Parts: sequence; C-alpha cells; structure tokens
Amino acid sequence: MKNAICLSLAVSLTSLLPAAFPAHAQSGHNLLSASQKASLKSLGIKVAIPKYVPQGFRVAAIRTEPCRAGDQRDANGVCRFGPDYTVLYRNSQNHCFVVRATGGGIGGPSGQYTRAVDTNLLGKVDVNVGIGMGEPITEAIANTPQANLWTFPAGNSPFYAVATRQGRGDQIDSTATCSTRAFMTPNELIKIVQSLEWIPQ
Repeated sequence: MKNAICLSLAVSLTSLLPAAFPAHAQSGHNLLSASQKASLKSLGIKVAIPKYVPQGFRVAAIRTEPCRAGDQRDANGVCRFGPDYTVLYRNSQNHCFVVRATGGGIGGPSGQYTRAVDTNLLGKVDVNVGIGMGEPITEAIANTPQANLWTFPAGNSPFYAVATRQGRGDQIDSTATCSTRAFMTPNELIKIVQSLEWIPQ
C-alpha cells in the first residue's frame, strides 16, 4: 500500500544564496535559513533534508504542524496526528519538489512504475512514477523526465518522503504555483532520496 501525505500549518518563505557544491548541485543544509532550521527542529522529531539539491533550486516555503498541546509523544517524538513538515523547493522555471515527514497515517496506491533503492538514512525506499500496477522502472524510464515522481513514505514513524510537485501548492503555500511539465528523471529523484541526512540537533 502506497500513498501521498497531507501536511499543514505555518508557512515561512525565504530567498537564499547558493552553496559551494559541485556545479550540478547544491548543499541542502545551506539552503535553509537559521530560523527555518529552528522551526523544523522545534517539532521534536528528527528532520531529514537532502544534501544533494539540483542546481538552481531554492527553498520556496516550509510548512510545519506540531503535535497538539497535551498530546502524548512516543520515544521518537511522534504523537497520534503528527508532527508533520514539508519543505518546498522551486527553481526559476517553477519546477518544484518537496521533502516531507509525517508522524503517521500512511497508506495508498502503488506507482505505475516502481523501483526499490537503498538509502543510508531510511533503508529501502520505493521510488514511483505515477499511479498504477507497480511495473519495474526500466533504464529508459529512469533517464526520462516524468511528471509525477514520488517515494512511498519510509522510516519508522515519523515517515519521510520526496516527490515532485505540479500545479498549485495550496497545502504548503497558497502563492506557490509549480509547473505541470515533467522536469525530473527518476534517477535524479533517487540521488535526492539517497542524499537525505539528519539536520544536526
């Protein structure tokens, strides 16, 4: 069972400088401001962001939803309905992708095409193209831009996911509009997923 996650609450917008990193990418840690990192850390869970971010992308918005006052938390800082966060990355062509986490409530369909990849942070992660019957991602598909790329949430609560985003970003930022054109290959998404690492506490 696979799925997309709903996340909510306060939005923070920022414009940030590029980091010193290879010409094809940037360091995700340097794309978050100190206040954005503090907002994410305040959720009381481990925060995963990508070390590898394709060149030209910036943090356009973050959205966080803490546990409700009085909610009981487990050893991982997770309560019944959270906490959740989403980081929206966007470039000058309005291409977008998100990195997100949720405390629970996952489930949903399979991808039209799918591939399990190994990651240092989350173990095996299912990378998906579209929605469908779960056929294997071929190398031709893996090297071709796809319009709907997403990973099934992985981890041991909270659950973490990466996905491209098209259209309005209403659940993250009502002013954010993302292009509907396919721009990212599955192989590029895999690079992002495999570079996920924890923000130091």
